[in-house]
Amino acid sequence: MTDHSVSLIANLITVFSALAIGTRIGYIVAARGTAHHMELMDRHFEHSRQLFENQQKQQRETDLYLRSRDDLKSSYEVLGVWLHQVGQTLDEIYFGAASDNEPMREKAATLVSARPWEVVSPPASAAAAEFYWSPAVLRMIRELQMPYARFISRIRQTLKQATSERTPGPSDSEEVVWRHWQELHSLIAGVKSQAREDILAPGSILDEHA
Repeated sequence: MTDHSVSLIANLITVFSALAIGTRIGYIVAARGTAHHMELMDRHFEHSRQLFENQQKQQRETDLYLRSRDDLKSSYEVLGVWLHQVGQTLDEIYFGAASDNEPMREKAATLVSARPWEVVSPPASAAAAEFYWSPAVLRMIRELQMPYARFISRIRQTLKQATSERTPGPSDSEEVVWRHWQELHSLIAGVKSQAREDILAPGSILDEHA
């Protein structure tokens, strides 16, 4: 073997060694690059997953709040209808008792024959709606009972008076009845005012019932 051949073989060995080392280094670098890339992908996927879950949670909370808001509004609509009916009953009693019209007086007498606490207490049909009413509204409704009892007591006395015995102009008894009637309407207006405040700030009520 000539010196040229030995030199050629040595050069080839050197080249092959360099290629092998370079290839190995390339594999290592590529593997590290792939691992880093996979780590970035995992982080991105985890971030996307958390973002999606948070969005879903916020959507569920929003939907729940909106449903609760609708239920709250519906419950106060029930309250508004009932308060309107109570106001009408008060007017029919008051004006009927003060009237010379016999049918009106008879209707007033029929209305005052009902149990007082039933007239100014929400009906059973409103039981589900009451769950959404604020403590302030419930307290104010309870406060209607005593003034209504006083009003009814005076109305009954008025109805007992014979038409022939009534003197022109308002009597002391009629003025007292009028004051009780005004007091009840004032209390009802207070309940309505509180209800409006509750509707404009529903979050606090929903938190109370949470």
